[in-house]
Amino acid sequence: MAELSSPAAVLEIGTAAPWVRKCSSLWVRGPVWDGFWILSALWLAPIVLWLARGYSNPESSPLDLLYFGLTALFWIGHRLSSTYLAYCTEAYRPLLREQPIRFVMLPIFITAGCFALFLPADSALPWTREERLIGLAIIDYACVTYHFAAQHFGALSLYRSRAERGSCIQTRRFDRFFALTAGGVLVFVADILAGAVAYQEQWVDRWFPAWIVSAENGIRGGAMLALLAVTAVTLIAELRTPRWSLPRVLYIIGLAVMVGLALRPRSLFLFLVIWTSQHWILATGLASQTPSAESAPTTGIVRRYLHRLNVRPWAVVLFLMLLSLVFLPIFEVEANRETGTYYGDRIFGAFATQLRTSIWMPALVALGFATGFIHYLLDRSVYRMSDPQVRAAASGLIGNVVRRSRRKNVSPFALVFLFAFVSVCSLHAQTGSPAAGQQPPKAIYTPRPVYRPEWAKQGLAGKGVVLVTIDQQTGKVTGARMLQSTGNKQLDGAALEAYSQWRFQPGTGSQVQIPIEFASRPKPSAPKPTAPQPAILYPLLILLGFGVAVIAMRTRTRGAR
Repeated sequence: MAELSSPAAVLEIGTAAPWVRKCSSLWVRGPVWDGFWILSALWLAPIVLWLARGYSNPESSPLDLLYFGLTALFWIGHRLSSTYLAYCTEAYRPLLREQPIRFVMLPIFITAGCFALFLPADSALPWTREERLIGLAIIDYACVTYHFAAQHFGALSLYRSRAERGSCIQTRRFDRFFALTAGGVLVFVADILAGAVAYQEQWVDRWFPAWIVSAENGIRGGAMLALLAVTAVTLIAELRTPRWSLPRVLYIIGLAVMVGLALRPRSLFLFLVIWTSQHWILATGLASQTPSAESAPTTGIVRRYLHRLNVRPWAVVLFLMLLSLVFLPIFEVEANRETGTYYGDRIFGAFATQLRTSIWMPALVALGFATGFIHYLLDRSVYRMSDPQVRAAASGLIGNVVRRSRRKNVSPFALVFLFAFVSVCSLHAQTGSPAAGQQPPKAIYTPRPVYRPEWAKQGLAGKGVVLVTIDQQTGKVTGARMLQSTGNKQLDGAALEAYSQWRFQPGTGSQVQIPIEFASRPKPSAPKPTAPQPAILYPLLILLGFGVAVIAMRTRTRGAR
């Protein structure tokens, strides 16, 4: 799923920002809150590796169920979080009037552009819809990769301001270098080696010579050394400051653990779960706090109801989770997978499946891209802390400091330290021991066989099996032959041509048999069995449990008062 965006990504600390000097805590809200929402990589990494342990294919392990729940509850909610802050809070209403180009005109222009690009038929523009989709997906991948890296810089900047070093140019440069190098460049390298870049064969493979693929192991080793080097330099620079920040140290460690998993060839799925989930959780957590200090509206029934929700961070989280759950099948159309799991199918069944083949698909794809690009823009706008008006609007986030004594902080500190230690140990275990047994080949690029319209008129059909031989080092197909013919040379040729272009995760197998059936359209393989329909209970139970926990904590707090 194409993703990526986040609020912390764009925090800019001004040299004279008055709120920098008022912070009395290194944490945004406290070790426990920060540990869950901002430092989530520290607990996600050990959980993910534990759930995938013993499974040759992590996508068939209990980890898939965890990712289903996290996707259903956080993916779309995080994407809409900055839009919600901009248009549904009293805090940002003055900015809509003062900066109409940034908050009104540009989002309208982006939305109109995406719909104008996808709604016309193939013959209406110089490019077909498929070519337009590929071009926009490549642009989105570039934006989202930078956006993820910028999020990490924003989180480090937020903690830098808490440590009263918001105006320190040297530390700011270290943060930017570490975030862009580790969270941007090295992740891009890992994606290239895994063949996971959006439509990689259309652009990346044309730019980079073949020796890069053949030297994959050396590149991975060099990238890992580069990760260790930039992490060590950043940590040493932080620890040498007069008032070093524990949250910053933990965030740096968490980011290094995530990128380290990306550079290991075992499974891209492990990294995808941690990388995207950390991003979604951080965005949701910050969005829930940002409008909590807004003033009450004087008019408007809807505005008053929204205000009651905005001043309660737990209510904002629940609302964003509900949005994510409801809109999952609509926005999942944008993923445009040819194979793999659609999580919306598990909740909405045939409705989600029909959306991907309905006449509404071009409009839904346009909507998906538009909301993604608007999210990148508005994240930059609602967290642009160099603007005094933005700082005033986000006072619920930057002014929300929890004052605790050192004695009361011992347990939370120990808990967060424990998560950091377990995460690093988990990464060491992941890189030091092979998976149990030989893994089945995992396809990462799967073009479908072409079934020509004239074949349908001729009634050509048949079933067969293709035997594919894979290069263990590169994951590319070195040979393909019909183990069982479809009974027609034209159909056999179409199958061999398509499967010769497949690409697999390096080191996951040397041969694989792929069943193929030509009927009204090709069916390359049997679909992966999905969880039964009651799987909707999983995200709903999490949502209900979260609500009950929040209500219980609020009741306990009131009783203590």
